[in-house]
Amino acid sequence: MSDELPDSLRLKLYKKYVSAVTRKSSEVEKTRVEKPEDVVWSKLTDEKAKELMNKLKALYPDIYQVLVGELYKLLKDGVLKELDGLTVYSIIKALGLNIRPDIRIKFVKDGKEVDLDEYMK
Repeated sequence: MSDELPDSLRLKLYKKYVSAVTRKSSEVEKTRVEKPEDVVWSKLTDEKAKELMNKLKALYPDIYQVLVGELYKLLKDGVLKELDGLTVYSIIKALGLNIRPDIRIKFVKDGKEVDLDEYMK
C-alpha cells in the first residue's frame, strides 16, 4: 500500500503524459506533409489511368501540375473517391488534349495469355 501514489499525484502524472504524447504526435503530423501528386497517384485504380497520367506529365507538364492540384482538391473534398482510366481519359478529352492510350490486344486461352498462333490452334 505504501508503494502506491496518491490519486492527485497520479492524475498530474497522467495529464503530463497525455500532453507529452499529443505534443509529440502533432509534431509528427507537421513533419509529414502530404504531396498532392502522391495523393492523386494513390487514387488511380488501374494501369490505363497511370499510363494516361504519365503521358500527360511528359507531354503537357504545366497542364499536368494544374490538373493534379484540381484533382487533389476534389479528392480531399470527397467529390471523387478514385480515378479509373476512363475518367482520366474523359478529363483529358474535355481539356482538348490529344493523348491516346496504348492499344494492347491480349489473347487468353485456358486462363493464360498466349500469342496469336497459340490462340488459333
